[in-house]
Amino acid sequence: MTYVDDKVYRFIKLLLYTAKLENVEVTPTKLQKIFFLLEKEKGVQLGLDFKPFFFGAYSPKLQDYIDKLIELGEVDVEEKEEVRDPISEAVIGYKRNYVLKCEFKPEEEEKEIMAFFSEWVRKSRDEILNYVYKKYPNYFKYSLSWFSTS
Repeated sequence: MTYVDDKVYRFIKLLLYTAKLENVEVTPTKLQKIFFLLEKEKGVQLGLDFKPFFFGAYSPKLQDYIDKLIELGEVDVEEKEEVRDPISEAVIGYKRNYVLKCEFKPEEEEKEIMAFFSEWVRKSRDEILNYVYKKYPNYFKYSLSWFSTS
């Protein structure tokens, strides 16, 4: 494992730890956008290679990191509510939320990143998506038109 790998795993845990303190949820979309903003706005280079996707910037690498933490039992996935097809009403998925399951203690030098996470994790998914959509529209070229309903 590389230094960057360790850092990404650590920052995922830090985000989920911060979310627990703030008593808010971290959905897959929220996780992706907060890490995108961490790279774009804080200049923290994690090599996540974000690409345009359905809900804006998406990193398959970041998804691999979170999947590994789930596999290791350090992060849990809670399935909150059903997502239904609007026409057939069939269940097509579940709204998911990531939860930190392992012991974690932030380091002193992580305070600035934690403050950044705290600011963003308190925002709703739609607030974050609106911000990213307006500031980084080139990451939404394959986007679903979720924003046309707001």
